[in-house]
Amino acid sequence: MTQHKSNPVPDPITSANSNSIRYRGVSANILDAIGDTPLLEIEGIFVKLEFLNPSGSIKARIAHYMIERAEQRGLLRPGDTIVEATSGNTGNALAMVAAVKGYRMLVVMPEGLSSERVAISRAFGAEVLFCGDFHVDQALQRARGIGEQPGYFCPSQFESESNIEENRVVLGAEILAQLPPGRLPDALVLGVGTGGTLIGVGQAFREVNPAVRLFAMEPTESQTILCGEIAGHAIEGISDGFVPGIFQRNSALVDEMTSVSSVAAVAEMKRLARKFGLLCGPSSGAHLLAAHQVRQRYPELQTVVTIFCDDGEKYLSEHFSGRSADSSFVFA
Repeated sequence: MTQHKSNPVPDPITSANSNSIRYRGVSANILDAIGDTPLLEIEGIFVKLEFLNPSGSIKARIAHYMIERAEQRGLLRPGDTIVEATSGNTGNALAMVAAVKGYRMLVVMPEGLSSERVAISRAFGAEVLFCGDFHVDQALQRARGIGEQPGYFCPSQFESESNIEENRVVLGAEILAQLPPGRLPDALVLGVGTGGTLIGVGQAFREVNPAVRLFAMEPTESQTILCGEIAGHAIEGISDGFVPGIFQRNSALVDEMTSVSSVAAVAEMKRLARKFGLLCGPSSGAHLLAAHQVRQRYPELQTVVTIFCDDGEKYLSEHFSGRSADSSFVFA
């Protein structure tokens, strides 16, 4: 009888003493866990798993970076209140950073977004001020006005050069270091929230491959950058009702626009959870679909990179809480 050898189960004690330990020693606080997220290859697309950051999204990076830059420049002092307009993820991330550093936090956001985003900011001790419906343009004006008052600081994520800088110097460098040896990025495919990730990571990629192509993704229902459409959609965190200043200043770096429908994005989000164990938000589903579109249109682009930006726990009530019509199991 032929004996089949099974893969050995790693010994947790041996593994803990190996060089694979991510954090050595005692960390100062939860902010030390920001960054250094995995890069996966999924169906031929390289995907950075940014939903694994504390606060549950990629925005933990810029929240920490923008606040520390503001402290260094004397723009933010003990006792001040941070105020920011957000569709949710940056508000969650800034509320986390404010809690650790001892600042008060005022999140200004529109109504009509996932209830989990609101609850998470409040859990970190932030006050939430609702302004407008779904799109962030009204909240943006309100946050700017409050930020001009004494004792308040507005990071202005949609305009901030620190946003671009973090994505270029830190996130972009991480992805380049994680790609297989000898592989350079041929394309970067991302939705536009602030535009900071697309522009900043794109700049890092251009330094090593001047021919890399940048693709900006919008919801099919609300193609604001491409043709000025502003409408409701289910891909929260992008297409916020205006063209952000970061994108306006750097639009020449972007090669092409593409779009994905909300229905397709949500369906792909659910497939990612069921097939790969990746509980992500709708923008992650949209990003993978858009990356596949790019590969199909331009087969010469072999190393296509995208990002899964936030976790699916922020959408449980919207997309995951009902009795599943999506289940792949049938019980007799």
